Amino acid sequence: RPPANAFIQLVRNIPPLVFVFIFYFFISNQLIPLLGLENLLRHYRGQPNMIQYVLFGPANLWENLASGVICVGLLSSAYIAEVVRGGLQSIDNGQWEAADSLGLSRWVTYRFVIAPQVIKAITPALAGQTISLVKDTSIVSLISIQEMTFVGTEMANSSGYIFEIWLIVGFTYLLICLSLSLYFRYIEKRSHLGSDR
Repeated sequence: RPPANAFIQLVRNIPPLVFVFIFYFFISNQLIPLLGLENLLRHYRGQPNMIQYVLFGPANLWENLASGVICVGLLSSAYIAEVVRGGLQSIDNGQWEAADSLGLSRWVTYRFVIAPQVIKAITPALAGQTISLVKDTSIVSLISIQEMTFVGTEMANSSGYIFEIWLIVGFTYLLICLSLSLYFRYIEKRSHLGSDR
């Protein structure tokens, strides 16, 4: 618990932008070789095919992309851990005791008794965190990751259509976040219908 608590408190109390810079400039350089990705990300000799290029960008920026994905994942994991912890703490002790009295194993208790209740309780908070995660990806554009904000900046600078490009970028984020919001609302309704049966 202490290492997990320390990680969560560290990530939640540092501004995301500062965390991205610390991670990218100090941690990522050591992490990539430790994960065995140095040859793939730093010394890639081949020519990326069209699918690789569309999904991951040019090979010289793959290390930045991997660093950004890991960094955003770590940022988000701290917040999601707190959401899940809150959901687990909201479960009444009677639920655990009832499962124990029935002789259910720990796995069966979590899978069939606790997890459905936790998912129902945390769905709204998880929806908010997921949407926030999508919006936070724009921060990693500052370390030259070719995500939407980075590409929008390049296009706006080269074309001169600054207002139009940023309207398109904003509208795209709106569509993605609105779709996620509707999807989570659907999941929430289904979990309420399932619990009413």
